[in-house]
Amino acid sequence: MPTMVEKWLFCRRSILIVLLFSFSFQDCLFPDESSALIGLKEGDAPHEIVLSDINGKTVSVSGYVGKKPVILLFWELTTNKAFLDYSLNALLYLRDMYNLYHDKHGLEIIGIYTPMEDKEIPEQEIGAVRNIINDNKIPFPILIDRGFKTFKDYGVIALPSMIMIDKSGLIHFIYPSFPIAARSLITDKIRELTGVVELARKRQDTKKKEADTKSKRLYYYALQMYKKNLLEQALSALNKSIELTPDDSWAHNLMGIILWKKGSNDPSMAEFTRAIELDKKNIVAHLNYTVMLVNEGQYDEAEKFLKTSPTADINLKIRAHHLLGKIYMKTNRIDKAIEELELAYSLYDIKAADIIDAKPPYISAKVSIIHDLALLYNKKGNGQKALELLQEALHEVLGLSGSLDTEQIDQRIDLMLYE
Repeated sequence: MPTMVEKWLFCRRSILIVLLFSFSFQDCLFPDESSALIGLKEGDAPHEIVLSDINGKTVSVSGYVGKKPVILLFWELTTNKAFLDYSLNALLYLRDMYNLYHDKHGLEIIGIYTPMEDKEIPEQEIGAVRNIINDNKIPFPILIDRGFKTFKDYGVIALPSMIMIDKSGLIHFIYPSFPIAARSLITDKIRELTGVVELARKRQDTKKKEADTKSKRLYYYALQMYKKNLLEQALSALNKSIELTPDDSWAHNLMGIILWKKGSNDPSMAEFTRAIELDKKNIVAHLNYTVMLVNEGQYDEAEKFLKTSPTADINLKIRAHHLLGKIYMKTNRIDKAIEELELAYSLYDIKAADIIDAKPPYISAKVSIIHDLALLYNKKGNGQKALELLQEALHEVLGLSGSLDTEQIDQRIDLMLYE
């Protein structure tokens, strides 16, 4: 006769199935480097943009370019509240810049919304965009980039991204993402753009300190295409990136993920191996390689390899202990599995503030750890402890406020870590 816990687990299996197998997770760990657009750089003329705005009116950006200073903002909806909403921050910042410089200095700003998927946009998504624009009193036009047409044409490598176009009609400045540390620089560039401050600058002085090579731009483009699930485009760009810079560990790591996604396991493992050979400190590649070993049932080798891959990064440390716990679960070493999973779980509490400040908190990982612990305690006959953990997973971690409504659970199945 199944126990109450076993019945409960069976009923919830469809909503937690991804958490049973998540050795590592899809959350994106971007490098700190900035990069430009694919195919466009400062000093180039921007491509023409003709899109419909939020109300269905067709707008041509050429009506502004070459006449006034113009800023294009590519942005997206951030639906997961665990992530920093850089796009909304950028909209609010540019709202203030528009109010400050539009009337006196002619600054024009055009927001280009990148939809969630490359298909018909649901009215609910359009409504969410309208709500953001109305609630935050965004004064400039918002265009809808259906089918990622302009996103692909400009080769955008991060969302949000700003493109500043001077009065002569040439690209003056490009910046991907919108970190707090960049606001001072962006403000200075807007003051240059509008003529408020005349700064003599040479082109070499404006180059970013970090490498901004063609290879790196192709890598970032491949990463964006992978996030959009456009695997062939990602693979094409990444192959070109590796041709130019064959010793880039992160490029080989991403190649391994894409090949794994396409079902090519042996070539995928070869890419992770190459990534590790190139950079012994690339712990992400270590963890991905371990996932592949576990998938192949090579538990002894996976355990040995994982124990030789120490990391000081709290987020990766959590993932490493979780993965080791999964290995012990697979080999029926229940007490050792509980020990590793309890350690992984405890790191959330010990370093919770650091995780939130440094990188997005890995909610999916935390729920998966709690769920695995519940399975183990139930297996040991401690049904009460198992139920308490499952309630915590649903109520506290996912923030369901006492409801067992499962629609808010993110059922992603990606196992790999990428930048």
